[in-house]
Amino acid sequence: MLYGNVLKFTHRWVSVVFPPMRSHLRPAVSLFVAFLMGCAWTISVHAVEKNSSYQAALESIRADELGTQVSHLADNALEGREAGTRGGWAAGDYLIGQYGRLHLRGGGTSGFVQPFPPNFRNVLAILEGSDPKLRDQVIVVGAHYDHIGYGGRLSLGPSGYIHPGADDNGSGTAAVLELAKAFTILSAAPKRSILFAAWDAEEEGLFGSKHWLAHPTLPLAHVRAAVNLDMVGRLRDEHLIVFGVRSGYGWRRLLSSQNVEPGLQLDFSWILKPNADHYPFFDSGIPVLMLHTGLHEDYHRPSDLASRINRAGMAQVTRLLFTTLYELAERPAAVPGYRAAARLETPDTEKALVEQGEKPTDRLGVGWDEDAALTGGVKVSAVVVGSPADRAGVREGDCIVSFAGRDVRSDADFFAAVATAETSTSLMLRRAGAAKPLPLKLELLGNPLRWGMAWRVDDAEPGVVILTHVVPGTPAARANLRIGDRICQVGGRDFVDETDFFRAMKSLPERLPLLVERDGRMQSVVLQSRQAEPIRRAA
Repeated sequence: MLYGNVLKFTHRWVSVVFPPMRSHLRPAVSLFVAFLMGCAWTISVHAVEKNSSYQAALESIRADELGTQVSHLADNALEGREAGTRGGWAAGDYLIGQYGRLHLRGGGTSGFVQPFPPNFRNVLAILEGSDPKLRDQVIVVGAHYDHIGYGGRLSLGPSGYIHPGADDNGSGTAAVLELAKAFTILSAAPKRSILFAAWDAEEEGLFGSKHWLAHPTLPLAHVRAAVNLDMVGRLRDEHLIVFGVRSGYGWRRLLSSQNVEPGLQLDFSWILKPNADHYPFFDSGIPVLMLHTGLHEDYHRPSDLASRINRAGMAQVTRLLFTTLYELAERPAAVPGYRAAARLETPDTEKALVEQGEKPTDRLGVGWDEDAALTGGVKVSAVVVGSPADRAGVREGDCIVSFAGRDVRSDADFFAAVATAETSTSLMLRRAGAAKPLPLKLELLGNPLRWGMAWRVDDAEPGVVILTHVVPGTPAARANLRIGDRICQVGGRDFVDETDFFRAMKSLPERLPLLVERDGRMQSVVLQSRQAEPIRRAA
């Protein structure tokens, strides 16, 4: 990221971003103490308040029970659960019985059932919220329970045999049932209401979710978010795909902040297509998420068997969603608002945003040979006319051996020294024909980038900055920060916006405690201006 080409030489350029910072110092000690207290927060704002019923509810989500539910739904007796068939109706009856045993209120037009033509049925149950002011706000969590029967046109072969659909979507349906059970274990329901939905005829064209949105069984304006589980039974390498994360403001941080006990690697996809039951909700102006463990060779084949389900992985995914739904339903502040811009965003948009981030400024104006550091110092291969180096008298062929009082033994030393040096500084160089090293004074461009990182902000992720550059050899690089990391806290505190982030960054002179999200996992990082401190998992 910090390399360039000038005069067609092979060299490297010292370039750094210098964002404007406002000076507003806070006592370093008090902020560091706040950081330590923030670590005890364990990511979730409710962590210290969660009582025994919450823990019991979370622990009730068990791999064996999920496996039992999938095995029943994928049993050959249900003949692949094709919508409108004998097997599809039997699966619906099973779900009605499960919700009835949980003593949930029916969310359909007739008890738990919402029938729709020609002979399909959504199965719906409601957990009413406990807060009189917030219970009218509803979070929908659903999964389609139908599959493709004996295959037909949707089979990837061979057709004519029962396609049990254990992963697609017995897994998602089982997870919704397990979530419903867990929420009924709580001593008090969360503040907002939750609609547990089993959609029918998804394989026919998302008919169940589309019908509900066209004929909602509760006021559509009350729905604040919709979460869909589709194929969550084949977790591999702790990798969970999350679709729709940009459809609502702050979705990514909300999900990551709950990803403590599972510790999954979250792949936040920018793909948002009308290919599953979350999309009709997004199309209706509702923020959505869909969890998915990925396609596999058994998809839409008779080999999608319950015996191939990763039950422990399903429990991890379901527990993560339980903690996220609880946080979403319980938080006093508004849930993530709808973000229409997600409709036009793609992975190419993501790539462009990274590339369009503010580029490093060339602070010194020299390039150097690729392998010059092996000889001690860096050998200058080019000097930009009019640059600070040119004005100070640096010449091509000089070997810079120290910069700003710091010995230069490697490229990283040089990058870090130039990035962090004060504007008025000096260097020492060896020059051919000179008996002794020559000291030179110079005025660098811009201000020092003390911690060695640059960033951008993104409206989809309020209260977060996203790293776009990490300067080698600097505190940020020594702490193993990477491009794409999200900084969520400084000194144990959230920040409101970029200005607040600047202020917090300037407040701590020697140690900079950060809460960083990478791939959905929160990590505590301490940047030290003098020596390295490694990245470590948050408590």
